[in-house]
Amino acid sequence: MDFRQIFEDNIREYSDVVEDDVAENMRRLYYRGLAGYDPDDDEALLSLLIWELKSVEDDRDTEAELKWIYAIDPAYIPELLDGYHEEAVGEEVKRTFFESISLDKDKEAAFVKSGFTSSKTESMDIEVTLDECKKLSIAKKPAPSYVQNIISLDNQEFCQGLMNILFKYENPALEDLSYLPKSWYEETVSCCIKTDGKVSGFLLIHATPSGILIPVLFFSVGADSRLNLIEMMRFSINTAAGIYPGNTVVRIHRRNPAVKALSAKLFPDKKGSPAVTGERSEED
Repeated sequence: MDFRQIFEDNIREYSDVVEDDVAENMRRLYYRGLAGYDPDDDEALLSLLIWELKSVEDDRDTEAELKWIYAIDPAYIPELLDGYHEEAVGEEVKRTFFESISLDKDKEAAFVKSGFTSSKTESMDIEVTLDECKKLSIAKKPAPSYVQNIISLDNQEFCQGLMNILFKYENPALEDLSYLPKSWYEETVSCCIKTDGKVSGFLLIHATPSGILIPVLFFSVGADSRLNLIEMMRFSINTAAGIYPGNTVVRIHRRNPAVKALSAKLFPDKKGSPAVTGERSEED
């Protein structure tokens, strides 16, 4: 199999096999991709993999999370993962992991053949609709005027505010949060709070090409941080409900105990889809 790297500049060539919600991330700092072609036909795509590097800028070992896999036949997956291994070693990745709600048994077996563990679990993601959000008690009244959407911030003020928040928030949801431009967020629904003229809280939401709304930063600092979180959530729910259809999906990634606890309190009946998880070491 002949391999070609995938970048922001060529991801459109793979639009038939990569969803737009995944493809848009190739412009982000830590996303990588690899495509495998038939060595006898350089136009015949056999397989493709997209992943995100993790823990690049802290003291932990670098990891990678697989985000998308395509193969015209599961038999091509082991060779694709061998090619990926060479890329991963080059970036000092020590561990690769994934969670998938769509991995069939044949593909799962191919991963196991390639050295991955495999187990069944509940997805870390839950999905709710805006209508369901609108029914929450916090959405029954408007947010106070001191909560503003991020359109009100210029780029410099946004970046300074983000740095202020991230200085106190040790484990943000996105590895590249500090590198993403303000325009990457849904600027009308995303909001902030200022204290003494400086941003002290953010609720940042990304709108995917397919229209899914994904909260990616929800944090506030200062004496009124708990109240500020509630008011920002109130603002974003009510603003989104006035713009988007009620069946618009909001995807919540339950990545840590705090997010799990909050999502369970707000949406006690929501469960993640059945999923397959796997991991392997990339150390030689």
